[in-house]
Amino acid sequence: MLLAQVLIVAWLLTSLGLRSRIVAILAALLALLPLPEGVSLAMALRGLWGDPSITALQLLVLAYMGSAPAALRHGWRVPVAIALLSLALYASALGPWNIDLYRLGYQPAVLLAALGAIALIAWWRGQPLCLWLLAIDLLAWRAGLLESSNFWDTLLDPLLMSVMLALALRNGYRAGYRAHQNRNIIRS
Repeated sequence: MLLAQVLIVAWLLTSLGLRSRIVAILAALLALLPLPEGVSLAMALRGLWGDPSITALQLLVLAYMGSAPAALRHGWRVPVAIALLSLALYASALGPWNIDLYRLGYQPAVLLAALGAIALIAWWRGQPLCLWLLAIDLLAWRAGLLESSNFWDTLLDPLLMSVMLALALRNGYRAGYRAHQNRNIIRS
């Protein structure tokens, strides 16, 4: 999954203002080259935040291609929901409650039933992207593409939670600012 780290670096470079996606990929590929200590930047990043989830990789590819879902580009509700779900998952795994949601990922019958309900709602509401994300996550988990056998690790990761929290704050601020500007225009 070192190539996932390269994709993350490329996305960060374009997010920070690098205009050319090809140059960003080429620069990010340099992250694979070993440093004098024998560890590459990609390996160090993998050690820092681990492997990204399959969901994060899918959303990263969509964002990098310039076709991120509108709910993530402009809305705040979906990012908040993902961030809160991730936060509840990690908080329960750390032990402040008697329930450990992370443990459900090892025998995910209940989790799969909940995701099945989410998939039905997405299908009913005509949201194929959600269906594709869930289907690819499920296929990747069954194929064992990640080192972890926990289904939660296919769905969520701390980096995704952080990005979703940042998107929720940014998009919520923008929505509030636009609403404030519209009220000022109407009053004028």
